Amino acid sequence: MKIPVKKHLLIIACTFLLSVSYGQIVITPQLPPAGLIQKSQLWNIILINNSGYAQQAQIQMSLTDRTTGQKLMVGSSRSVLIPKGATPFREADLGPIQYNYSAGYASIDRNLGNLLQAGGYIVCYTVLSNKGEAVSISEDCVSMDIEPLMPAQLLSPADTSVIETNYPAFNWIPPAPVNMFSDLTYEMILVEVKKDQNPYDAVQRNAPVFWQQYLTNPFLVYPSSINALKPGKKYAWQIVVNNNKTYVQKTQAWSFSIKNDSTAIVIDANVFPQLNKGFTAYSYICKGNMNFEYNNETGDSLVTINMYDLQNNPKTKIESRRIAMKAGQNFIDFKLETTGLYKDMHLYLLEIANSRNEFWNLKFKYVKNTIND
Repeated sequence: MKIPVKKHLLIIACTFLLSVSYGQIVITPQLPPAGLIQKSQLWNIILINNSGYAQQAQIQMSLTDRTTGQKLMVGSSRSVLIPKGATPFREADLGPIQYNYSAGYASIDRNLGNLLQAGGYIVCYTVLSNKGEAVSISEDCVSMDIEPLMPAQLLSPADTSVIETNYPAFNWIPPAPVNMFSDLTYEMILVEVKKDQNPYDAVQRNAPVFWQQYLTNPFLVYPSSINALKPGKKYAWQIVVNNNKTYVQKTQAWSFSIKNDSTAIVIDANVFPQLNKGFTAYSYICKGNMNFEYNNETGDSLVTINMYDLQNNPKTKIESRRIAMKAGQNFIDFKLETTGLYKDMHLYLLEIANSRNEFWNLKFKYVKNTIND
């Protein structure tokens, strides 16, 4: 059936007016530029209707990963009446919201609940007609960074501390809340600090002494399989936080120094350090075999000597020996070299538990004996 020319022109004019009127609806997102953000907050918007009369429309929102460009989520509101002028809207005003997710993001959204996972995003809004047609003249997009409420923080070794082991244990506090991350991993960077450098400059400029990626726990013991850190040297370390292999944040850079061995007492044939009750601080270097003095106050005829490797976290028992004792003072020559159990430059704990269940111990660093010693 042929449409009269006048009627055809009327249809075109009405369609044009409809497009222009919807184009006069401006979206102003009310999102914080950074911080902890809930999914419901994505619908905090102001709609400015400049057409001069109320209009029925639907709002569409899309969330895109700023790094990868992948569209993660698209949400569509119900049809709502937009009054003249500026009107604030919230999720409750626009719901129920229908969401469509990318294949990988659907499970992440379920795990996070109403929270959005940490990262950088582009959020875009479009005004749709009741028939689902995009009638906004321009799409309104904003950039958004989602950050944890509490960033990751270094814990130990403490900043500017002087430590006594060449194989330190590193600990840090995860970012919080943890449930805003779907696949949280850490990268640990350790560098030597050169003269006139601060820790931050050292981490940025110097080649790593040690670098470990994809750590899932907030702690790491410096591996005994690589070269020991050097006494008298200063080191800096930093943790990089990633989620789904995407950068989230960096901690501060802290520094520590390794205590110089010149302040320690070397145990030789003439030195018999005394075991102390309870915890004892490191102050000895054992070259070759271990000599020590034990005051057998309980008069035990036999005692068990346990040896622990302190490089591991938690400490690891190396061996146990039962030896005869007399009451009072005992000077013990404890053979280490021939066992093959003790590693060069490792930190160890010698411990005796007597019949009163008291613990006597001595902490020392084992250094392999050489021909020149």
